[in-house]
Amino acid sequence: MSTELPVLVGIDGSRDGLIALTWAVGYAAVLQAPLHAVYVVDNDNAPLGPPPTEPDDGSEVLGDALTELERIGFRAATLEVRHGHPARILLELAERSQALVVGRRGMGGFAELVLGSTSQMCTALATTVPLIVVPDTWDPTAPAHNRYVVGVDGSVDGQDALRFAFELAEQTGAGLVGVHAIEVRQTYPDPHSWFDPARPWIETADELLTQTLEGWTAKYPDITVTSHGVVDYPVLVLARESQNADLVVVGGFGRTAFSELRMGSVARGLLYHSHCPVAVVHHADF
Repeated sequence: MSTELPVLVGIDGSRDGLIALTWAVGYAAVLQAPLHAVYVVDNDNAPLGPPPTEPDDGSEVLGDALTELERIGFRAATLEVRHGHPARILLELAERSQALVVGRRGMGGFAELVLGSTSQMCTALATTVPLIVVPDTWDPTAPAHNRYVVGVDGSVDGQDALRFAFELAEQTGAGLVGVHAIEVRQTYPDPHSWFDPARPWIETADELLTQTLEGWTAKYPDITVTSHGVVDYPVLVLARESQNADLVVVGGFGRTAFSELRMGSVARGLLYHSHCPVAVVHHADF
């Protein structure tokens, strides 16, 4: 990665935005990259009630962000105020960034990036840079688990998510857990034929994981990698795994159950219920 490109973080004056800022600082430090924090004043969606006596010039939001950066001791940062549609502005800036970081429940207009309608979600995620969503429950003072979880679907498009996860694990020394979830919508095999009726699907999932991960484990032999297949809803699986992880990484466009992350409903479920930050990584050619 080019260290000249910054890590972009959206701030909005909320506690959630400051939590996202804190996570982005740590990520930028790992990449040895600068940080660019942006507050977008959405003039078209002003809050209900009487108009403010003074227009929002962003000074208060930037002041809070600067205070947080000084507390952390991170100086390789720039702060900026923009006016316009928050999601659109951030996505435009993301094209010249290494990653886009946002809080999960910000009070500002760019909350639609992760919690809006399906169309808003698809538009917001149509970017080749990783989108990292930081939940308001993330505690920067808690001990790290040194463990990343990556959703594996076996598709070519999912390789970018794996690349992101392995590169970050190499830089931080964290271990990786590859997970493939199979949602069985119809019937299991004859229970009299199998001691464990879920076994054939788990064996299939484990085989897919082995085939998908073997090239990456050979390329990164120093990373501790484990994997397991699960018969369950993908969101539930990833949300459970997130309880003991520092990051969950998923592809933005796949061909199995994880592909629903692109459509909004499963993505919203995961982003609502994940206990740790979630990175959505899109295939560059999508």
